[in-house]
Order: sequence, then C-alpha cells, then structure tokens
Amino acid sequence: MEITISDQVNHLFLSCGLGFLLGLYYDFYRVPRLIMRSGRRVIFFQDVLFFLTSSIITFLFSLAVMDGKLRFYLFLGEAIGFAAYYFTIGRLVLKFTGTITALIISIWKMFWQIVLAPFRFFIAIFKKPIKKLLELFIKTGNIVVSSSKKVLKQIRFVLYNREKVSEISTGTKPRVLHKKGKKKK
Repeated sequence: MEITISDQVNHLFLSCGLGFLLGLYYDFYRVPRLIMRSGRRVIFFQDVLFFLTSSIITFLFSLAVMDGKLRFYLFLGEAIGFAAYYFTIGRLVLKFTGTITALIISIWKMFWQIVLAPFRFFIAIFKKPIKKLLELFIKTGNIVVSSSKKVLKQIRFVLYNREKVSEISTGTKPRVLHKKGKKKK
C-alpha cells in the first residue's frame, strides 16, 4: 500500500501537533525545575525521563497514525512543533511562571514577617536582660569550674622530688631520697 502525498502532509501536520504537545509536556518538567532550583543531577534525570517518555509517545503515535512506520517527516514534524511551542508559548509560560513564582515568594516572606513579628518584639525587649543573665551564668560557671577542677602541676614543678626546678635548667635529674629523707650521694 502506497502512501500518498496528501497522507504524508497530513501525517506531517499531525506530528507537528504532537511536537507542540511534547513541548507542553516538557514544561511540566521545566516549571518545577525553575521553582525549586534543581541541581545538575536532578535535571539530568528529569531530561532522561522526559526523553524516554517522549520516545514511547512517539512510538505509540507512529503505531496509531502511520501503522508503525517511522518516517523522517515524523521526527521533522515533532521538531518543528516542539520548536514552535518552545519559542512562542513556552517563553510566555516561562515569564508567567517567573512572575507567579516571585509573587508567591514575596507573599510567603510577608506572611512569615507577620507571623514572626511578635516574637521579634519580645526578643528585642528581652535581649539585653537575657544577655546580662547569660554573661553572669558564664562567669559563675567559670568560677565554679576553675575552683572545683583539680589543676595539673605546672611544668616547672617536678612532682616526685618536692623541689622547684628552675625554668632555665631543663632535663635535670631528680634527687633520690632515702626512706628517712636523707639525700643519697
């Protein structure tokens, strides 16, 4: 069975419509990506998912409309329809989404400013007294810790000979004492 030129032109226009719909379908991935500021990996996996689903849709379209025959004009029509959507309505959708997103974010910030205003008021009132009280607690805590903690001996005091070793002489041998406390020569 031969395909006439009128059928081919009809298929081309239908594939342009499919490309236009695929452009609309791509906005379902692109708009949340713009709102959420997705990372590179998320964008990569979203694009892979888009192309996988688009290829399935294209295959099902070719089965339904062209009896499963893949023709060059099918892909050309999809590209033309996608480009027509992307560079016309897609840009308007993108601008509209940016405006709506900015509006929602500003309303969200204003909402939280109103909700948090009483807390900011109380914080402003009690900030200085709480700061003074905190400083007092820290000072008292330091005093308690320094008085209760057993401090290690400083380096210039040798523990086992009970005599001060001068700071200048380092590495001196300790004097060994007899049991009765007399020095051994």
